[in-house]
Amino acid sequence: MAEKIGWEDGAVVTEEDIIAALKPLVDEYFFGEAEERGNVLIYTLPDGRKFSLTAEKISSDIR
Repeated sequence: MAEKIGWEDGAVVTEEDIIAALKPLVDEYFFGEAEERGNVLIYTLPDGRKFSLTAEKISSDIR
């Protein structure tokens, strides 16, 4: 089993950190291309269709 990605308690983790951690997973498990653009991951299917995944910090009380 692959090692999990994690951060220590209290570490400063940005939206960009989350996108950077997700990009290799998308590259490995999906056909197409993934491109980081700050807090957005642009995923392009082989046929040219595009999707975006956005990392955004939310309130701690949302579950």
